[in-house]
Amino acid sequence: MNSKQIVAVATLALSGAAMAQSSVTVYGRLDASIGSAKAGPVTAGVGPNRVTQMFSNNFTTSRVGFRGTEDLGSGLSALFIIETSLSPDAPAATSLGNRAAVVGLSGGFGTVKLGRHDTSLDDIRDLMVSSNLWDSGHLASTETILGADANSAVPGVAGVGQLADYGDRANNQIRYESPSFNGFTFGASHGFGEDVKPAKSDRTAFNLRYKVGGLDVGYGYQENKSVTAALVDSSIEYNTLAAAYNFGAFRISGGWNQAKQDKVASPAKSDTYSIGVNVPVDALDFSLGYSTAKAKTTLTGATAEKGSAFSAGMTYALSKRTKAYAAITSGDIKDAAGTELRQRDIYAIGLIHTF
Repeated sequence: MNSKQIVAVATLALSGAAMAQSSVTVYGRLDASIGSAKAGPVTAGVGPNRVTQMFSNNFTTSRVGFRGTEDLGSGLSALFIIETSLSPDAPAATSLGNRAAVVGLSGGFGTVKLGRHDTSLDDIRDLMVSSNLWDSGHLASTETILGADANSAVPGVAGVGQLADYGDRANNQIRYESPSFNGFTFGASHGFGEDVKPAKSDRTAFNLRYKVGGLDVGYGYQENKSVTAALVDSSIEYNTLAAAYNFGAFRISGGWNQAKQDKVASPAKSDTYSIGVNVPVDALDFSLGYSTAKAKTTLTGATAEKGSAFSAGMTYALSKRTKAYAAITSGDIKDAAGTELRQRDIYAIGLIHTF
């Protein structure tokens, strides 16, 4: 064997070893549907006009991502995630990594992630609605904001109490996820607002979770700081308690979520309760979801707004990666006297492909 052959064999051996120690996965989802929406404010008893359109992301958020790990030895691994959202009905410019852009380390101590990622509270909020008609933000949710795609004629609709939602991701974030201790885990995250003092816009969250067999239960807390240079504080705190159970023949999830803003001139809080169930039957999966919420002015305890929403849907598995689905949701928000303020009714049929 000459010197060139020796170099070639050594190169192949080294590249094989490197590949064995690291891996990269390309993954994603595409969701498009056709349907109709009637969503928006109600003025003097007259509601919004109905819009027939093609939707993106009624079932779940469309995305494309890259994730990978590298074995560093001694039980330590490096990891990365780059995940970007998509709108299949009318693709537009977006930022690479707008859903996640993370680098981190994992080992016996747990996992540490740096970059843009879900907050620790978001894990528990996802658990709360895991069987409440999938994970769509458009369906069966009364405390969050119904956000339309940029190309949609359907406007965003404020939730009960009109308190800002927690925001499922944070920039400039460090996040820790513990290993499991006999089913118990905990996590914490902090997103640096990077404001010039005394202004603040940090996001701090933590969660506690217990998972064993079909049971999954957890608690999460998050504070979204919002303090101006003039020391005007409009920060909001969020508490979520959630549980889910897989009975085999069906899955159920539910929980409580509270948003509280108590440092403003008119402090308020909104409490939401939700429940959902999924029933698989061969290739079909039927889903029902319901949520109800009430917002109060905390100085007097008087009700400011109340609302509820109901959703129903089903999926049909065409393959392991492709599903057809149909869904409908209906809900409204009223003032303390029962006058309707905002409404939303949506129905759609669509396809989702996961890769």
